[in-house]
Amino acid sequence: MDGPSDPVNLYDDAVIRDPWPHYARLRDLGPVVWMEALGNYAFTQYDTVRNGLRDHETHISSLGAAADDFGCTHQRGNTVASDAPRHTTLRDTISPPLLRDSVETLRPQIQSIADDIVANCMKKGSFEAIADLAQPLPLMLVRDLVGLPDFGRENMLKWASAAFDMQGIQNARGQAARPVIAEMKEFITRDVTPDTLKPGSWSHRITELAARGEIDPEIVPFAIRDYINPSLDTTISAIGHFIFHAGSNPDTWQKLKDDPSLALNAAHEAIRIGTPIRSFSRHTSKPVEIAGHQLPKGARVMMLYSSANRDETIFPQADEFDIERRNARRHLAFGAGVHMCAGMHLALLEIECLILAMTQQMPAVTVGTPTIAMNNSICAFAELPVHIQG
Repeated sequence: MDGPSDPVNLYDDAVIRDPWPHYARLRDLGPVVWMEALGNYAFTQYDTVRNGLRDHETHISSLGAAADDFGCTHQRGNTVASDAPRHTTLRDTISPPLLRDSVETLRPQIQSIADDIVANCMKKGSFEAIADLAQPLPLMLVRDLVGLPDFGRENMLKWASAAFDMQGIQNARGQAARPVIAEMKEFITRDVTPDTLKPGSWSHRITELAARGEIDPEIVPFAIRDYINPSLDTTISAIGHFIFHAGSNPDTWQKLKDDPSLALNAAHEAIRIGTPIRSFSRHTSKPVEIAGHQLPKGARVMMLYSSANRDETIFPQADEFDIERRNARRHLAFGAGVHMCAGMHLALLEIECLILAMTQQMPAVTVGTPTIAMNNSICAFAELPVHIQG
């Protein structure tokens, strides 16, 4: 390796519980760091990550986006682990209901669900933010939109969490995810048919496209997996980060009560500071020089979104939660380039609606000590106690 290296294993339990000092050290080492424990390169700084994501011809996805060979092999063929022309076909197939204008038609429904969820929390006085507030909205909404049969609806969150564990390395979490992912794939292959899907749902639309000959039936299970895997954990994570940071700062809560127009920027800031997905990987398609360092063809490169979003050259006082941050929307939590998150508009709308419901109904809150969710790829809280004041 030509350049700096670091021995930390980013998938160790201690690092998952508190990754931020490690990311800061990696950024200080340089924009490209060899990760000794993983056998991967890492892009650590904002500009390097953004440029790497945008250069999809040099940093390709079709060899997999996980942090090891096993995870990469089992991803291949879906949207996150494909290049053009397959990626273009998959993206065009899944995107129509996720486009901004399509998602915006759901605003009244989402706001109504969010208002009801918060009203139920208000009745309790104290509540557990993840189970009582962060999970119900995406579970109620997205499960209905995706339209799977009952077994699929009941297991979407479990499958999504397992997919993100396999997105990392084959430690205990990655290995435990294998039978769960196998269960999901078997279910989609065996039980997902036009007759079992909810009419008018996203998944039903995919099967109709295949039936009309508009898409190859081979891509149907991959498209449906693309609706299942990224649609829940990431939104739940960002909601949890908002509650923790806003609840820890009474002035922030009051600003949102006084000026609801800040809700969308607050959603972006929660996504930036929490960065639900820590990293995706790419592989170099040719030898390439990055920031003065030579990377060989076939090198696996971890795009450290979480590190990039705390880069103080882009986000001053990056460890602080600031809902008025002028460039909060420049975060890379949704990626960049052709692989930018297809579901970002829905996720943002869900988070915005919950922020509006919380800050308009709840006078103020205090938050307790969170329990970190132990997942290889998702940065989230497993539990977060909250008490409503006033």
